[in-house]
Amino acid sequence: MLEKIKKYTASGVYPFHMPGHKRMTHPDYPFSVDMTEIDGFDNLHHPEGCIRDIEKKAAVLYHTKRAFLLINGATGGIFAAMKAMTKRGDTVIIARNCHTSVHRAVELLGMHPVYYIPDPPMGERSYDVYGGVNPFVLKIMLRNTPDVKLVVITSPTYEGICSEIERIASICHQNGAKLLVDEAHGAHFPFHDSFPTNAITQGADCAVVSLHKTMPALTQTALLLSNDETNESRLQEALAFFQTSSPSYVLMSSIGFALDYAANHPSAFEKYIERLSKFEKSARKWRHLKLLFHADEEIGNIADYDRGKLVVSTFNTNITGIDLANILRKNYKIEIEMAAAHYIIAMTSVCDTDEGFQRLSEALSAIDNALSASKVEKETALLFDVSNRACDPCECDEKNAYRLPWKNAVNHITHEDVYAYPPGIPILIKGEIISEDVMRLIDTLSAKQVNILSGRGSLPESLLVSDL
Repeated sequence: MLEKIKKYTASGVYPFHMPGHKRMTHPDYPFSVDMTEIDGFDNLHHPEGCIRDIEKKAAVLYHTKRAFLLINGATGGIFAAMKAMTKRGDTVIIARNCHTSVHRAVELLGMHPVYYIPDPPMGERSYDVYGGVNPFVLKIMLRNTPDVKLVVITSPTYEGICSEIERIASICHQNGAKLLVDEAHGAHFPFHDSFPTNAITQGADCAVVSLHKTMPALTQTALLLSNDETNESRLQEALAFFQTSSPSYVLMSSIGFALDYAANHPSAFEKYIERLSKFEKSARKWRHLKLLFHADEEIGNIADYDRGKLVVSTFNTNITGIDLANILRKNYKIEIEMAAAHYIIAMTSVCDTDEGFQRLSEALSAIDNALSASKVEKETALLFDVSNRACDPCECDEKNAYRLPWKNAVNHITHEDVYAYPPGIPILIKGEIISEDVMRLIDTLSAKQVNILSGRGSLPESLLVSDL
């Protein structure tokens, strides 16, 4: 697509059409290749030409029957897939650790959600993250809720943990439900055997992968993958609800670039694995910090994990994960993806360099040498029980809501989602009752400088609530 754009702009055709910059030359912005839907450049919502070619290439690489381009991130794909796979009022099972976009789709589309909490870590571990979805527990839930039409889970999680998709998909299908997997962080999985098998290959009906997270594609780019041929037209129609009618050809061409890169540069992925292996070997020498999921350890209900996610635990050291992130930023000019109370996440990709990996490895080794052990009382930073719910999210608008000081909000119904960001997993969902345990958890996370957001921005002194 990019070559097609370049050829067209060099042809001398004058643009009496959008965009308004008229492809002027500018050193800092790609105006010269920013196109609109003119003759010969296809239509995202009815692709037959160059856009359809990219979709076909994506389908081959991701081993799926149909791929759709997404230019407003995985979020648009999640909304479209959930709309196409359900009807208003349907009952859906949602893994509680799904991204906030899934929970907002539930509200917008008027669904009745049944929440499932993925397994907690087993034993006294130096981390506190959600594990995988337990197929046995899900099977019981489906049998107890026979009208479920859709199950939505996240795999891999933000920390790189993968669920047993093949068994989960089989259980869903045996019970008349379809499976949608938020695989946003697994766009790189098909391109090396050292990564987990992608969800669509394991039987998921639909999956969303976010190219811009771990592949060489511009921000906002993703793919909706589908093996559900009966829903193909519904998916295309639903995408028109949630994607702009003026899509960026710069973004779409970067999807084509990422796919070509993956197809034509297998050696780049080999070198990527070599860098990860070297980093893992260095991490084994740490005395206090710990690289999670890469050592021989019991890791509970986890089918697989993504080696590309470097999850570094500070548990039982004299610093927090947020302290570690600040040290890396201030002293080593390294910015990581996420900092939690007791760990950080450094995201890697095939485009990282030897120099980049070496800088991170040397920095963490130096920091580790300066640390001391410190016994930390383990306090859960996650919820392993579903909060009591007064009503479905879509029913909140029917109640009389008002603002109340946060400290007085216990035993009220929240009309705002409350979540830590990143990763954007809700602690409270609209319609749930605010308990003392939830309030204590949120206050604890805030005290540790974890960024807590509500539906209207940073968690304010007050929250929108209604009476029980």
